[in-house]
Amino acid sequence: METIKTIFNNKIFRIPDYQRGYSWEKNNLDDFWQDINNLQNKKVHYTGMISVEEVNEDEYHKWTDDQWLITGKGEKPYFIVDGQQRITTIIILIWVICEKLPEGSQLNFSSKEEIINKYIFTENKQRQEKSYLFGYHKDNPSYEFLKREIFEQNDNLSNEIEETVYTNNLLNAKRYFTDKIKKMSLNDLELLFNKVTQQLKFDFKELEKELDIFIVFETMNNRGKPLSNLEKLKNRLIYLSTLLKDENTDRKKQLRDNINESWKIIYKYLGLNKEQKLDDDSFLQNHWIMYKRYDRREPEFYANDVFDRFFTSQNTINGKEDFESINKYIQSLTKSVRQWFVMNSPSHPQAIEICQSKTTLNWLTKLNRLGFKSFAPLIMGALVIENDRHKIEKLLKSVESYIFLIFSISFRRSNTGTYHFFARASELYNHEITIDDIINDLSLWIYGKQDYKGYYEISGFYTFLRDLFLRENAKGYYDWKFLRYFLYEYETYVSLKNNEELLSYEELNSIQHIFPHQPLLSCWKNSITKKFNYQEVKYITGSLGNFILVKKNPHEEDCFEAKKTLYENFNNAKSILNLNEWNEYTILLRGIELLDFMEQRWNVKIGSQEEKEKLLFLDFLNFDKNNLQ
Repeated sequence: METIKTIFNNKIFRIPDYQRGYSWEKNNLDDFWQDINNLQNKKVHYTGMISVEEVNEDEYHKWTDDQWLITGKGEKPYFIVDGQQRITTIIILIWVICEKLPEGSQLNFSSKEEIINKYIFTENKQRQEKSYLFGYHKDNPSYEFLKREIFEQNDNLSNEIEETVYTNNLLNAKRYFTDKIKKMSLNDLELLFNKVTQQLKFDFKELEKELDIFIVFETMNNRGKPLSNLEKLKNRLIYLSTLLKDENTDRKKQLRDNINESWKIIYKYLGLNKEQKLDDDSFLQNHWIMYKRYDRREPEFYANDVFDRFFTSQNTINGKEDFESINKYIQSLTKSVRQWFVMNSPSHPQAIEICQSKTTLNWLTKLNRLGFKSFAPLIMGALVIENDRHKIEKLLKSVESYIFLIFSISFRRSNTGTYHFFARASELYNHEITIDDIINDLSLWIYGKQDYKGYYEISGFYTFLRDLFLRENAKGYYDWKFLRYFLYEYETYVSLKNNEELLSYEELNSIQHIFPHQPLLSCWKNSITKKFNYQEVKYITGSLGNFILVKKNPHEEDCFEAKKTLYENFNNAKSILNLNEWNEYTILLRGIELLDFMEQRWNVKIGSQEEKEKLLFLDFLNFDKNNLQ
């Protein structure tokens, strides 16, 4: 059992290219911090295993910045096979402690410079050489980030810093520890430093040369925070590059370099939007459905395919998987991750640089609001292979209609069309069908044709709403979770029609009852509530026409005249500004207006005026139909 203080004697450590980056998040940091706080004076805490592999001479001779330290001073270089998350966390904490340390002070009789020289970097000032005692493989973007953003060293300002999911985690860890120690005294810092360097104990093990290091890594890293399948896949493919049949050393090295470059790009785009970090395995699964196939019989079919059926050592040794097939796969991943980022972050500034079409991004934004359902692989494939933006936009419009009409209106089962359109994704990507084929297919599924009934069915909407109106605490249309989406589409329609400014979806974040759900003021009490029974009032106040999409506003109880002043700013409310009062009949009129828009916008038939009144749950009013014209 060794401490960090003894582990960092005459050694330098690198995280190899087959390893994942820094994956610890706040919950992991919380656990680590709690372990340290609970550690009593002179007690030790077993912190886990650190397994390392001594770096061979062919490899470390490429480390030009470290030659003086390895060959000159005799420091031994090691790759960290297991335990890199713990070591990274400790090194970041040590650096943060050093930053906090007042000039001229010491911790355990060591100055700030001596601590940095032991754990962070050491310098040969006479020859202006600097070596980092802990870091990443030189091709890993986390290495430059670690040096410049964590350790604040400007050694290579010409090198561009690339941000990924992992670099975000590094910075978050630094911020976490900076916040934790900001109020600590020098004595507190000394106690903390002593715990970290001398009281945490590790099972430090140097692995035997004969062991297959890639298999060791895959086995060991199933402990602790599990590797994602995407992280495992990188290790597996690098391992396979060493087994390539009938390939020379240069080709094997080229494939390994291609894999490293591909994963660098993948993690750049998965972490590019700091507000919405994209999940590793969701991307990998959707890509595999697009690239190869879908199997609904196996929950983890894509992982079983990748690790057990395709990219196996046996398939590589017998030539079924070779340089071309592996390289083709990783190049597909690299191209696809950019489009996956665009799909999931269409409002990000870099999305427009990649996409070059605001209309495409607009449709992707709508789909983000609705959810992609089973169409994510299909859309990703279309964005990768198709250059005709007009065709892309027609496809996205058709997909949006399918999702809205089949799931949000007809309330079909959530897996409707899943197997079919997953299969279509790989057919499209592999050029077996065209985008026009998909568009025609979507139209058939939605609307049907003479001898085939489509899945759109307005009766499903009525049944769903009826159940809402009959529940004790439900509010009718207000509880339809797509009401905001629908009203914003109406806002968009009116804005374009009148050539007026369109407020953003984020700005229009509140659905307001025009006639209040629970009226308190006399201006409301003297109308609807006195003329109708409890259930009828519920139908009227919860009907579609009684809702307006506005900015967040607490004054729902205001009388109608006061509300109209507010509504002047919202296009979806323009049609009611000239009304003198708001009652059951104006609610009915507005509701029919909105259903007419639904018919036009999504190319559907809801029915006659009577059927629309029924869908609005206002058919009991017996209003003179001539007044609806």
